[in-house]
Amino acid sequence: MRKVKIDVPASTTNIGCGFDCLGLALSLYNTVEVELIEEESIFIEVKGEGEKSIPTTRDNIIIPALKMVFDRVKKKLKGIRIREINRIPLERGLGSSAATRIAGIVAANYLLDANLSARDILKMATLLEGHPDNAAASLLGGLVAVTINEREPAWVKLSVPETLKVVAVIPRIKVPTKKAREILPSKVSLSDAVFNLSRLAILLPSLTAGIWENLSFATQDKLHQPYRSSLIPQMNRVLEAALAAGAKGAFLSGAGSGIAAFVSENKAGDIGKAMQDAFLEKGIESEVFILSVDKKGCKINEER
Repeated sequence: MRKVKIDVPASTTNIGCGFDCLGLALSLYNTVEVELIEEESIFIEVKGEGEKSIPTTRDNIIIPALKMVFDRVKKKLKGIRIREINRIPLERGLGSSAATRIAGIVAANYLLDANLSARDILKMATLLEGHPDNAAASLLGGLVAVTINEREPAWVKLSVPETLKVVAVIPRIKVPTKKAREILPSKVSLSDAVFNLSRLAILLPSLTAGIWENLSFATQDKLHQPYRSSLIPQMNRVLEAALAAGAKGAFLSGAGSGIAAFVSENKAGDIGKAMQDAFLEKGIESEVFILSVDKKGCKINEER
């Protein structure tokens, strides 16, 4: 029977001012192996992040992702073996759920010869995720500006300089995306909207052109970070510590609890430690990842 192996990158989204419309793929990967088998059963093995908590039954979030493709080609999902090797931390703002869903859709597309386009894949993932930013970055790689236009995803993939690195500091605090979205207001002031739009207008050209001096203010936000700070002790202190240590810009990664900073490689270690130390002021332990931008996105690594 057919088998495929998928590598899919983590992502950091929002990047401060780009709420729900910016995603950046990072060099931290989940690997998912999917095999069609003759036995009419579903077997799931999980290793690494979440191996003691992620369901190994049909409740696993990869199953609806696979099923969307099976339904598309009018086949029944019945005999399948899945192995997840997870390196992306769960519920920490690095797109772990989007990575799993993208891997499931891409694997099923390959195994079933479904001929889905990138737009088809992203549309399916967005239906499952509720928003397209993490999924777009994990699927396409690089820096992606994305929206939904008349129920269809539309995006522009942008290049960033090779020298750009990202320090992601991941505290031992989980923030479920649902909770992080529920805490947001349904309406915002015109001044806050203009604040974010003005920074977004500076952020994108500055990132692509390497105008690093703009990033400290261009990554600021008034639409989501002020509200989510109540879920993440020390968030503002960690952002301040990153900038004080030499980060080009710093922001809440996705819905959190991870905090990310744009850095140059030679300062990455010092900036990561400064952010860790800021968390430790309140006794919160954390892990530091020093990452590059992944430019390729989800890829089929191997077929056996």
